[in-house]
Amino acid sequence: MIHYIPIENIEQRYTKLMNEIVYPYVDNIYYPNELIEVEIKKGEFLDIERTIQFKAKQIEMISIAFQEGKVKTGDWFLFGDIFFPGIESIKYMAELQNIEIKIAGFNYAGRSDKYDFVRKLNIWADYAEKSYHEVCDLIFVGSEFHKNNVVQYFNLPENKVISTGYVWDKNLAIKLFPTKLPKEDYIIFPHRISVEKGMNDFFSIAELMSDKKFIITSSSKNKSDITLPKNVEYVYNLTKAEYYGYMSKAKYYLSTAYQETFGYTLREALMYDCVIAAPNRLCYTEMLDKENLYDAIEEVPLIFEKENIASIDIVNKYSNNIVDIIKYIK
Repeated sequence: MIHYIPIENIEQRYTKLMNEIVYPYVDNIYYPNELIEVEIKKGEFLDIERTIQFKAKQIEMISIAFQEGKVKTGDWFLFGDIFFPGIESIKYMAELQNIEIKIAGFNYAGRSDKYDFVRKLNIWADYAEKSYHEVCDLIFVGSEFHKNNVVQYFNLPENKVISTGYVWDKNLAIKLFPTKLPKEDYIIFPHRISVEKGMNDFFSIAELMSDKKFIITSSSKNKSDITLPKNVEYVYNLTKAEYYGYMSKAKYYLSTAYQETFGYTLREALMYDCVIAAPNRLCYTEMLDKENLYDAIEEVPLIFEKENIASIDIVNKYSNNIVDIIKYIK
């Protein structure tokens, strides 16, 4: 039996789509009904108090499942995110009652990534995250790049960390927006305006290519208060379908990220036949052709001029990969 502990259904992230994909493959789902609609009210990535409340409710639900005898030897717990305060309490309940369970989960970034927001925390966070990894029997990551980071930083056995890609299915995108629209002459930037996504490099490229139109897309309900160059438009409060509309029409896709372990938006750009320019680092080196990678921002205009459409092999490789992930814990 597989017990699934989801992340909140947050529109600004890919968690709602992830949950829709995973649910048919698991047996028990621990999602607090009173917290079904979750919106990020602080920042664009994480409302920390809200997520702690959510996880606390999930731990309560799991403890009741143990109490009622619904957890048996041989069961797996699959965490949508292993950064879960209280994850150790599952082993605690199981081992004290001689119930042999196993835990698997997804690692998205964390202390092994120097650009992750948790790096601002003090050294205690290293020990906490180390315990998250130790309590897991298997850890799923988005790329070989990220696997190497995690294995080296926490000195883990390589066979404990598995590069499967994160949960994503191109068919859901196609269902939400099935039409490939005629291309328009703009560059889409579907990232947060943040240091880890390379906002300074982005602004430099926008200035370098002042004759081109750039569109930043966001599902955030609030308009950015950052002053943008004249050739940059910020569109916000987008549904997924509206966002896919912008992606479908975009002739070009740009990433300037310093943090990327999987690249959801990259896969969407490949799926909608965008001409892609991304930095020669992170997971991009294993997911794009060399012709679409740049070492210096001055190379970006040249990549776009050549209009090389990148290989879509990576889209097919990781589409509906939940099937492969589940095989590890059956």
